[in-house]
Amino acid sequence: MSEFFVVDEGAGPTVLLIHGLWASSRDWGPVASALAADHRVLVPDRPGYGRSGGGPLSMADTADGLADTLRSRGSGPAIVVGHSYGGGVAVLLAARHPSLVSGLVLVATVGRTGGRYPWNRRVLAAPLIGEVTCAARLFVFGWLAPLARRVVGSSPRRSPPLSTVAETERSQVPGTWQPGLWRTVAADERSLLREIASIETSLSELTLPTAVVTGALDGSVPPSVAVQTAAQLESAELVILPETGHSVPREAPDALVSAVRSVEKRVGEHGRP
Repeated sequence: MSEFFVVDEGAGPTVLLIHGLWASSRDWGPVASALAADHRVLVPDRPGYGRSGGGPLSMADTADGLADTLRSRGSGPAIVVGHSYGGGVAVLLAARHPSLVSGLVLVATVGRTGGRYPWNRRVLAAPLIGEVTCAARLFVFGWLAPLARRVVGSSPRRSPPLSTVAETERSQVPGTWQPGLWRTVAADERSLLREIASIETSLSELTLPTAVVTGALDGSVPPSVAVQTAAQLESAELVILPETGHSVPREAPDALVSAVRSVEKRVGEHGRP
């Protein structure tokens, strides 16, 4: 199994932050810094991203790898925060290793709308076509979109879907592109297509305190998915953030810190470890 590079800082109750696609541990910077004042914060790069080596893992294997990380560092149980694809991993981690997870914060977490898997994600998951599409998307949103905004002077608030995707997809090591990133993303999309049903089944089985957070302007995972996710959970608080797109960790870090503290308070009230 691939090894995880993990930023480990602060002291206190443990919070584990799991990034999504086109991202890395760096996306959590403002959230991690705020929480590290009174928490131990673990921020891994998933295999194939950031500073972690190896190829991508399935969502279930990623969850198991993160469970091993928590055990080896003596840092569980933890409140687990997952963004987008990372939210799906967080759900599987809680379902497969319940003793290691005391609460969840699911941020713009992947899911199907009305039982349907989005057609555009099916394209990204297709063999060969997925890699080509991911490479093209990386070029468009990583280079052309930022250039167009500089030339035109567009405001992120006026075009949230474009700006938030571009910022997420440029969140790798500054000044460089990670070799093979498009292949990693395409492989993750295939894992998501295979495992989305398992994530949805696991949601209905979870009883731990959970906050479901979404941006009202999210063009990647519609807020309706968050509404459905919260409805499947026995103990969920739904938070819809206005004027916020998909990149919630970058756009609204204070709201995520508040969500973690809210879940932490509910964990204490329910007498969970």
